[in-house]
Amino acid sequence: MKQTAYELLGLVDRRFEECAVLLKQIATCPGQRPDILTALANEVRYVRAQVGFEVTEQASDFEMQSADHWGRIHRKHEMWLKDPDDVYLDVEEREELRKKKGLPPRVIILPWSYEEEEKLLAAKRSEARKKSKQKRQGALPKPPEKGAKAT
Repeated sequence: MKQTAYELLGLVDRRFEECAVLLKQIATCPGQRPDILTALANEVRYVRAQVGFEVTEQASDFEMQSADHWGRIHRKHEMWLKDPDDVYLDVEEREELRKKKGLPPRVIILPWSYEEEEKLLAAKRSEARKKSKQKRQGALPKPPEKGAKAT
């Protein structure tokens, strides 16, 4: 199984910390120079911090690019799912909030009836059918009238 950068960074961090602790322990042994060993332990911790910074900075860049990419895909999917008429519900909700806050309305919501809209659509469809029927009848050649001479 391949380890991720975060897992490896955790291992590196743990080993550096163990090294710094061991240096501190060595400094307490007789005949050792604690001032030098403490400074070296601090250097080990500094290197650990630098490694952590470098790895997490690179990982952060990757995560931000990934979040941007998947965020765009998520927004496209959300837009695909969203009903275009939801905007009216959102406006109505916002206007109710404005009303509760005592603010004047920004939008006037007209009364709407499903039945009336269906009647209007049915009338438009009927009119369109009549026009297309008239066009078809007007486009067909008229039969010759009785008694008229054929040329």
